[in-house]
Amino acid sequence: MPIGAKIKEFRTKNSLTQKELAEKLNVTFQAVSRWENDEAEPSFDTLKEMTNIFGCTADDLFGIVKDEGVSETNQEAQPEIEKEESVFITCDGCKKHITDKNDLNRIEEEKTERFGRTSRKVIVQHTLCNDCLEIRKAQEEELHRKAQEIVEQKYFKRRIHSFVWPSIFAAFFIVGSIMNFVDGNIQNGIVGLVLAVLAFTFLGTMILFNTFIPNLWITVASWGFVKMPGVIMEFSIDGIIAGIVVKIILWFFGLLIALAFAALATVIAVPLSFFVYPFAIRRNILKYGNI
Repeated sequence: MPIGAKIKEFRTKNSLTQKELAEKLNVTFQAVSRWENDEAEPSFDTLKEMTNIFGCTADDLFGIVKDEGVSETNQEAQPEIEKEESVFITCDGCKKHITDKNDLNRIEEEKTERFGRTSRKVIVQHTLCNDCLEIRKAQEEELHRKAQEIVEQKYFKRRIHSFVWPSIFAAFFIVGSIMNFVDGNIQNGIVGLVLAVLAFTFLGTMILFNTFIPNLWITVASWGFVKMPGVIMEFSIDGIIAGIVVKIILWFFGLLIALAFAALATVIAVPLSFFVYPFAIRRNILKYGNI
């Protein structure tokens, strides 16, 4: 008789539900159900615990009938080490029958199970032989490597963008600066060059997004998003028109406040980014430069 059927038989004899047996074994009731359906087999320690719960021997649990013709002396002559090292487990990967404890590996995995609209995390135990364990480790390493490559490519592209787009934006100031130099307006030409450098470092730092500058700008700019007061209007044509006009004025006023704080955030962040940008680009290269 399969081990799953024997577990179910002894559980029924002891008047235990799958949930009650699972609680005694500190596993999920789904695990007990899988055992009884022969979809998986319990671990060696779990089997030993079952014999204590059911009040039976391992031979009873596995349906092993002893040969009456074997004398007690011959039974005692069998090496105890072989008895202890023999297990009755099936590998969840290759479905190979594991008979050596040295070839037995138990892996616990956290999964999320959904019950209607709710979900909970459960620990699922897998039993693997040494070969399947090596395959699993190789697969996990490959997944980790691919995930790392995706992250590296993402930050590599961000680094490229931090050069390209700021350069395009700064080019407008450079062109204006050159035109001023040609016209003999040296002062405006120098101002244009300074603005070009500041525009490049500010946009580059914002795109790299690995320093405090972007968060500083977002925080200060968010102060400008204030909730405008509600408008109470009279239920008439004039009242509705007046209410709409007030709403438009308040919206325009709120937009001005948002733009003012965005400008303030830019004024604060731009000069700081001139000093922070070298550290931002260095941090990106050191962490994700090996591509």
